[in-house]
Amino acid sequence: MPFFLWLFLCCSSIGKGQEITELITADTRAANIPFSETHSTASIAKFILANYETEKERLRAIYSWVTYNIKYDSDSMYVINSGKDPETRITAALRRRKGVCENFAAIFNDIAVKCGIRSYEVPGYCKQSGIVDRTAHTWCAVHLDSLWLFCDPTWDIGFSGNSKYFLVPPTLFIETHMPFDPLWQLLDHTVSHKEFYQGYMRYNKDKPAMSYPDSLNTYIDMSELEQLESAASRISQAGIANELVRTRLAWLQMQISIIYQEKDMNNYNSAVSDLNKINAIFNDFVQYRNSRFLPKKPDSELRSMLVPIDGLLSAANKKLDELDGSPVNFQYDTGLLRNRLIAISNRMEEQKAFLKRYFASAQSDREKLFYQ
Repeated sequence: MPFFLWLFLCCSSIGKGQEITELITADTRAANIPFSETHSTASIAKFILANYETEKERLRAIYSWVTYNIKYDSDSMYVINSGKDPETRITAALRRRKGVCENFAAIFNDIAVKCGIRSYEVPGYCKQSGIVDRTAHTWCAVHLDSLWLFCDPTWDIGFSGNSKYFLVPPTLFIETHMPFDPLWQLLDHTVSHKEFYQGYMRYNKDKPAMSYPDSLNTYIDMSELEQLESAASRISQAGIANELVRTRLAWLQMQISIIYQEKDMNNYNSAVSDLNKINAIFNDFVQYRNSRFLPKKPDSELRSMLVPIDGLLSAANKKLDELDGSPVNFQYDTGLLRNRLIAISNRMEEQKAFLKRYFASAQSDREKLFYQ
């Protein structure tokens, strides 16, 4: 064997051996995090940040701790708790030291984020031994060394240094894990539900490229509502392959509706508040005019009395426009409110016209205007 080839193989073996040794060490140390430091994800993250240097070591420590210390709760495996907020799923599992996939993913994700690592929970469904599971599943996507990789702590519960689902590339992960949202396949050429069912995962250059890094960055920068709407659109376009996909889409649509309803309520209440402010300012001005602008104020102050009304009218009408454009607004009638805004706007024009004549008049003639 040529010397340089022998040297390269030796160095590669040594490097690989060192990496395995480091990971096993991380596993052992993570499993022995003091119990007093494990009552919250914040305290676990603090310990990991203080005791592990690289992001990969930290991810491994998080993964090890979760898979060693949280047991699978088979009694709750069919409970759908996607509606629960992450904090609830985390707190319950840490207290009981038991949970299901959503708990495992939520804890892993939250610790990773608190360690400064980009991590996201990914819901979907899986296939084991060629058979698609009847229940939904949740795992995590993490960003490490400029790459997006997947971690599924649920499928590595109790592993002994030979985890199979830690930092798995998307091209391999898709063989067993299908996210509801095609974006989270993290593939430039996405796999269809039919291909997933049939096990046909070969790279297909004929498919339109997605350029997932750009799409993912755009998605991450969106508002919550925009994320929900874009995810629902992609899931719908990909097709309803099974009841799990249908349920997920229905849940997303429900969340979208809830956000719109809350937004509609806030817009309506805020528009009413704007109208009340307008009326208060307008009535103060009319009362001051009825007292013939006494006690006397400087012209500059008098000019400014009605100024806020234009901004409030504009803001209120904009909120009503949003209400009229809401896809779920069947509760709030904007017509009456708009009519009141129009009426006060017309009365405003009368007062503005009076002020214009008032300021154009000589000081000695101004008093007469109040009796015309």
